[in-house]
Formats: sequence, structure tokens, C-alpha cells
Amino acid sequence: MKFQNFRRRNNKNIVLELTPLIDVVFLLLIFFLVATTFEDVDTGIKIELPKSTIRELKPVKDLQISITGKKTIYLKYNDGKENKKIIVKKGNLKGQLAKVLGESESKNVIISGDKSIDYGFIVEIMTISKEAGAEELDIDTVLK
Repeated sequence: MKFQNFRRRNNKNIVLELTPLIDVVFLLLIFFLVATTFEDVDTGIKIELPKSTIRELKPVKDLQISITGKKTIYLKYNDGKENKKIIVKKGNLKGQLAKVLGESESKNVIISGDKSIDYGFIVEIMTISKEAGAEELDIDTVLK
């Protein structure tokens, strides 16, 4: 594609090609897309949340307990520098949760449990959370 022809004093035509310029712009675009990292909160945790017709939109909390269908408990929180995700056993949950809640400004906890988990297990997690110092508990659902 020829953009414009210029004439020099020695009567040779100079052609300004746009194709290499467009190639460079596309290469830069691809570079920035590949170099950018995107943060996904639920990376690697497979949870099928129960459905609800009511959905309250609240700001993202600092602390979340995720429970998979196999009753694996993940504690996700932000320590002020980065987001962390650790696997916790039910017996150690109270201590870990108390430590994180002690360092956090927010005392709110979101519980995301797979819909196949029995109600009693969720209630145990809620009780442990309250005993560890949680002031508010939220149950995570998806909108029908």
C-alpha cells in the first residue's frame, strides 16, 4: 500500500510503506496482551454454588472460605501485599482464621460452598468462623 509519493531533488521516488508500520503495531499489541497478567479470584477451585433468586452486590471482601464438593477447605485472603490461597484442614481452620482476622481491618467472611456439601458441614464452618472472630458471615450464591 503506497501512502504518498515524494520527489527528491535527484528525481527518485520515495515510497512510504504502511505495511511494516502496521506489523510493528500488531506485534506490540500482542506483546502487551501476553505480558499482562490477569488475576482470577477462583483459579483452580471447582465449586458449583447453589442458586438463589436474591443477589446482594457487596464490595469484595478480604477473606473467603471456599469448600469444594470433596470438603477441601481453601482460605483465600489478601495480606496487604498479595492475594493468598491456602488449603486448611477443618481442625486448623479456627487458628488460621483467627490469625488472618487479627491482621485484617475487615472482620467479614464470605463462605463459598459447593451445593453438594451438606448443611451441617457449612454450619460447622460458620460456627468456627464466628469463634475465630468473624463479625459478619456471607454465603456466596449464583443468580438463577
